[in-house]
Amino acid sequence: MNSELIYGRIADALLCDYSSVYYVNAITNEYVSYAMDPEFRSLITSSEGENFFEQLKIDVERVVYEEDRHIFTEHLDKETLMREMKNKTMQNIVYRLMIDGMPVYHSLRLIRGQSTDDQFFILGVTNIDKEVRMELEAERLGRERKIYNQIAQSLASYYNTIYYVDAENETYTEFSASTEYDELDIPKTGSDFFGESRKNAMRVVFCDDKERVLEIMRKEYITDKLKEQKIFSIKYRLLLGGTFKYTRLSAMWSSDKTHFIIGVENIDEQMKKELANKELEKKSKTYSQILNSLAYRYDSIYYVDISSGAYSLYSATGESGALTLLKNSSDFFGDVPGIVKKLVYENDREMVIDTLYKENLLERLNNNDSFSLRYKHLINGSYSYVNLRVAWAEDRCHIILGIANIDDQVKLENKYKSELISATAKAMNDKLTGVKNKNAYQETESALQRSIDQCSCEPFAVLICDLNDLKIINDTLGHKAGDDYICAACQLICSIFTHSPVYRIGGDEFAVILREYDYQHKDELFEELRRQVLENCEKNDAPVLASGLAEYEPTIHQKVSEVFELADSRMYANKKELKKLSQ
Repeated sequence: MNSELIYGRIADALLCDYSSVYYVNAITNEYVSYAMDPEFRSLITSSEGENFFEQLKIDVERVVYEEDRHIFTEHLDKETLMREMKNKTMQNIVYRLMIDGMPVYHSLRLIRGQSTDDQFFILGVTNIDKEVRMELEAERLGRERKIYNQIAQSLASYYNTIYYVDAENETYTEFSASTEYDELDIPKTGSDFFGESRKNAMRVVFCDDKERVLEIMRKEYITDKLKEQKIFSIKYRLLLGGTFKYTRLSAMWSSDKTHFIIGVENIDEQMKKELANKELEKKSKTYSQILNSLAYRYDSIYYVDISSGAYSLYSATGESGALTLLKNSSDFFGDVPGIVKKLVYENDREMVIDTLYKENLLERLNNNDSFSLRYKHLINGSYSYVNLRVAWAEDRCHIILGIANIDDQVKLENKYKSELISATAKAMNDKLTGVKNKNAYQETESALQRSIDQCSCEPFAVLICDLNDLKIINDTLGHKAGDDYICAACQLICSIFTHSPVYRIGGDEFAVILREYDYQHKDELFEELRRQVLENCEKNDAPVLASGLAEYEPTIHQKVSEVFELADSRMYANKKELKKLSQ
């Protein structure tokens, strides 16, 4: 067989993977290009010319994607090409050709370079569009998966334990972020989540809460609740470490609605603070515990690269509850003023911009891993209250900002606060004078005592005032005149101690708690009170009241009552002095 024929067939077989091949004379720059004949799987002559490099410049401007043209300028002039071939350093060149108006990835590689015997080189062009786009798609999916995972981890880390429950057969798996619940001896996996939960409730749930937990821990009950709301939460007390601690259980659907996601979190410290500071509010079971939780429904989520400022905006308002990418952008902190101006209520804009200023935001996150901000946000054409929660992502290189509509909760909260304020005002105010009454004083005294016990008490002083001759006025002029006398005395006290709460603690006795401004100026204010009383002693229709002032001294006083008693004794001494003056 003819050896040239054999070599030719071998060459065809080796070169048939290329869409085109260029044969270039390294001395004269003459060239011949070959194209692949798809029918016979062999190369056929496509074109030829006298100057490969000059023609290359023309072809680049005509068919190469604009952003990739610089590649040929930098790598395919004759001198660079000859040098890289000689040193065997030439790499594959990847670029995009415009085909039917679309950029298509191709690779240009050296098939054979100049040798000592052959003064030519061969370049092959391969269509690699499918392979490159598969790699780019894989990279995109990898980045997106990483972002989703970090958002999920950030949300899930809020719970101590999460149960993943099959909605059909009730099999479950437990995922725990701590060992706090290990002492309950509950299996990590099982086949009857609700049955086992009810059985365990009999053993570890506080007796007053058992009936409610047993009713709720049924698949049918939670399924019905999740028809009405995206997340269903309950609070109860659980036996942990030998004591009953407040716990919150939240139930929600997985995105495909085939599993329940049950989150359990220890809220004991939070509940104790709420019960101690807001005793009246504990009667209201309508307050949603979800307000401070990362598990409530977010209308939108920002995922921000804290270093570069690049960010992605996601929405979670669809029927499935799955995150949907709305946009990608490159400068979150630069975009914040525009976003705020467009979406945030005018009175709240300065606060939101200040909070999201990069340095301020990082300072708060470094002090606390997460924080929340409430403001009014434009939703569906009107402003509604939202809760913005900011937290570190798992990698500590990104932050996650979740915005949730809490308008209904805020309105309910404001309603109950208004009712509580109204009820408190009636219970704590003196009907005759309008100042605070004895009940209010006792509340203030209790709060001061707690701060003394905790070694966190700010400086304060107590002023005690007692009216002279009230009984004489009542007996001679009547109780109406006596009431007017009391009100005039109260007005005198309030006009001097304008920054302090005034309490009527008896029929003719008043107390004032001096803090901050009035405390800092207590001596001059006290002198002013006594000066006016001395002037009133010369009048027949002006109130005369004895007074005594005592300052809290941490090294001497252990109780608020000790400061009160000292002020009271000084008041009685002053009363004796005033009686001598009136004789």
